[in-house]
Amino acid sequence: MRWAIEIRKTSLQRRNLADLLKGLGFDLIEGVEYPAFSSAAIDSCTTATDAFEIAKKVRSAFNGPAKIDPDFVLGSVIDYATTPARRYAFLEPAVFVNETTIYTPTITISPPEGLSADDVAKWEEEQAELQYQTRLEHQRKLLEPAFLDPKSAKVIALLCFENPSGETLYKIYELVEGNPKNREKFHARYGIDKDQFNRFRDAVHNPSVTGDWARHAYDKRTNSLDPMTKEEAEQFVREIADRFLHSIRQNR
Repeated sequence: MRWAIEIRKTSLQRRNLADLLKGLGFDLIEGVEYPAFSSAAIDSCTTATDAFEIAKKVRSAFNGPAKIDPDFVLGSVIDYATTPARRYAFLEPAVFVNETTIYTPTITISPPEGLSADDVAKWEEEQAELQYQTRLEHQRKLLEPAFLDPKSAKVIALLCFENPSGETLYKIYELVEGNPKNREKFHARYGIDKDQFNRFRDAVHNPSVTGDWARHAYDKRTNSLDPMTKEEAEQFVREIADRFLHSIRQNR
């Protein structure tokens, strides 16, 4: 190992941080002063500056739109090729972090009746592990696409909007679709039929259907007999976005 990048601050527990970094292709190690991470890609860098550029991408995934760890702060780049190891510090301007958070729902359940004290302890341990794995998967389904694909980071940022407007929903749709020229193939891949898309278009575009919530200011004839409601349009887009983000992880 030649290079490693320190993590000067994090709100995550060590196991959680290690598992999340592993999903991005990095290993959490003991640094000189703080925990640090490295990878084959970092080791292939020729300068500390190049290594830090990769580290900034990791940081953006953690404290960017996915909001996995808003407290994630990078430290120095460690050069292990020297004895003793040398640390390179990089000064950067403060970055504003949006406080919007994507919450993970939790469900509290009680152990079955009639268990011994040992069985209850084992049951509680299993439940804690199950909850951890559920939370980890929820984190990874946002963190990994945000790290792997700039367009995914934009989608995640828009998904964080509370009470999204028709314009916001259509931006998400456009990001996932890529280009209107791809629409036929895109609809076939996502199982979207013509009527469903027309119902969605009526909801997000036409103020005669959804008032000022719609993208446009002018009324026009609807494309369908049963336009989506605002709630249906949001659900439609979120399902598409979820499938898109999943595909980014699967095709890495």
